[in-house]
Amino acid sequence: MMKNNTLFTESQSFFSWLLCLILLTVSVASFSVHWHDILQLDFVPLFQLPGFWINLVLWGLFGILRLKTIIREDGIEVYFFPFNFYRKRTLWADIRAIQVRNYNPIGEFGGWGLRRGVRGLAFSARGNMGLQLTLETGKILLIGTQNPAAIEQLNLSQFLKNES
Repeated sequence: MMKNNTLFTESQSFFSWLLCLILLTVSVASFSVHWHDILQLDFVPLFQLPGFWINLVLWGLFGILRLKTIIREDGIEVYFFPFNFYRKRTLWADIRAIQVRNYNPIGEFGGWGLRRGVRGLAFSARGNMGLQLTLETGKILLIGTQNPAAIEQLNLSQFLKNES
């Protein structure tokens, strides 16, 4: 069980200009055959389309989906809200090395989200900066961040057992 002595929290949205552009393109393509109805403010046919509901779910999901990172005195916890059923908790004793670094989300892990790569696991929402944990097992856990400077200021290596 993690202690409540929280040192750092971050909540990242998945929304970016690129994601909005992709979702907007999908939405426009889905409704393009119904422009006449839309221009006449007749939305009833739209509600009957599976594409309408798929778009609504996608916009809603990406609107509420967040990558949550919590750094505490006894370890690090990361998960995707509202999907709290898969929380990754890592105690300091299980971490061999830690660093903030630039990474290639597509090249190293195949994209954003919860991703498995050859060397380990990544939780990322957007961007290319992350907190890399090298575990005692040799595996990597990479946690994306939009606030690398704040994490670096914490001097997290002080919590590692080999640094004490």
